[in-house]
Amino acid sequence: MGGFDVSNMVVWVTGSSRGIGRGIATHLGRQGAAVAVHARSEEALEPVLGQLQAIGAKALGVAADVRDEQAVQAAALRIADHFGKLDGLVANVGGAAHAPLAEVSLERFRRQLDLNLTSALSVLQSAHPLLHAARGSAVLISATAASSPTPQFGPYGAAKAALEHLSRSLAAEWGPEVRVNCVSPGLIATEGSLRAVFRGREELVEKAGSSTAVGRVGEVEDIAWACQYLLSEAASFVSGSVLVLDGGPTEGPTQRILRLIED
Repeated sequence: MGGFDVSNMVVWVTGSSRGIGRGIATHLGRQGAAVAVHARSEEALEPVLGQLQAIGAKALGVAADVRDEQAVQAAALRIADHFGKLDGLVANVGGAAHAPLAEVSLERFRRQLDLNLTSALSVLQSAHPLLHAARGSAVLISATAASSPTPQFGPYGAAKAALEHLSRSLAAEWGPEVRVNCVSPGLIATEGSLRAVFRGREELVEKAGSSTAVGRVGEVEDIAWACQYLLSEAASFVSGSVLVLDGGPTEGPTQRILRLIED
């Protein structure tokens, strides 16, 4: 095994019952990895387990609330018992809540930190002994909100910024045995974004795509390929990095100001 090959690897993908997480899990399964998929309930895992089994991938479902430390530890132990090892982890669980910073309650702010940041550390700590033994790799799913102002979504952006800093600290502390990196997606076309962002209109997806240098919005497969790269030996010299997948900007701050002046 070498290069971009992930066959014979065991990879745990959290939040993999739907959306980007499910896409990452099924992609890795098609590439020959054994995949531990995760959701809060066993019932939610049935579709993705069926999908993985249909393509002949080895798969295990583990249910846990990532905010429950004991449940996360139990999930890691179940993976170890079932597969005997863990080579990779994709910490995908997260979510954004609309909340103006002048009005957001501190409790709601804490919940965003808990979901997007604290839970990731909990999963990583539970997986660490297995990843250390396998000289494995972890990939944290961030967002471009970490480095860009996110009006109305400030708590989410703050949590993701902290997640990226956490990944660099983990890489420094856990190396050389364990590599830790981040993938930072921009706008990705999923069932959820089509409904929530694009109001179910495909023409709006195309319009949004015109705002990127490559002329389209991202696909789940784009994220999955990036995760495969960072998990594989091809990225053996990559740790503490953030791989941004946003299609590239078409203008910078100065260009935006000039365009407004011209208008």
